[in-house]
Amino acid sequence: MFPKSLQQYQKLIESTAIPAVLMSFKEEKTALYQSKIGGVPYFPNDYPADPMYVPYPDTVNYTPWPKHPKTGRELMLLIQLNFEEMPPLPSFPRKGILQLFVDDKNWHNLEKNLRVIYHPKVIRKEDLLFSDFDNPLDAYRIQEHSISFQKETEYITPSDFRFNQVLPNDVIADRIWKDYLSITDHRFRSQDKDPGYGRNKIGGYHYSQNGRDPRASRPEWKDSLLLVQFQNYAH
Repeated sequence: MFPKSLQQYQKLIESTAIPAVLMSFKEEKTALYQSKIGGVPYFPNDYPADPMYVPYPDTVNYTPWPKHPKTGRELMLLIQLNFEEMPPLPSFPRKGILQLFVDDKNWHNLEKNLRVIYHPKVIRKEDLLFSDFDNPLDAYRIQEHSISFQKETEYITPSDFRFNQVLPNDVIADRIWKDYLSITDHRFRSQDKDPGYGRNKIGGYHYSQNGRDPRASRPEWKDSLLLVQFQNYAH
C-alpha cells in the first residue's frame, strides 16, 4: 500500500520496479555445493590447482582454493551462489555455481585481490568433489553460514544514480521523502529477527549509506547490474 503522499507518483514509482533476491543467513555446516558465505568452497576433484607463490604457514601448497599472490594464504570465500537454489533473476544464470574470494586481511580493499570463479556444471556427489583442504577456517573474518533466498520486487532507491532523473524534486520534500524511504531503503527496518534483511541481496537496487553510486562517474558502467550486496553477514 502506497502512502497517501506518494499516490500521485504511484505509476511513476511502479515503473522503476525490478526483481531482487533477498538473503538470510544461518550459521551452520553446509554441503560443498551449497550456497553459503564463508566455509569450504566447491571444487570438482579434477579442478586444476592454484599455484602458491610464497609459502604460508598452515596452508596446503597445491589445491584449487585461490591463494593470495604474495603470501600464498588461501583467500576467504566471501560468497558461493548455487543458482539452482536461488529464485531466477533476469540476466543471471539459472544453473552453475559462482564464487567470490577476497583477502579478508584487507577488508577496505576487497577488490584488490578479488577472485571470481564460475562453475557452469554442478556435481552433487561429495566423493567427486575436492575436500582435502587444511585451512584454519576459524581464522577468517566470516564464519560459515548457509543462505536462504526470498524473491522481492524493489523500487528505485535514492542511492541509485538515476534517482533524480526518474522522480520529481517534490519527492525530496521532507515528509514525502520519509514516506518514500518507508517503501524502499527502510521497508524492513522493523524486522529485528533478521538484521540487514532487505540489504543483503542479489540483484535489485543498491543501498549506500552515503548515497553514492560509483556508476555516476563511470558512464561505461551505466548498464551494470548489482551482483551482491551485504549489510550484516551474521545474526
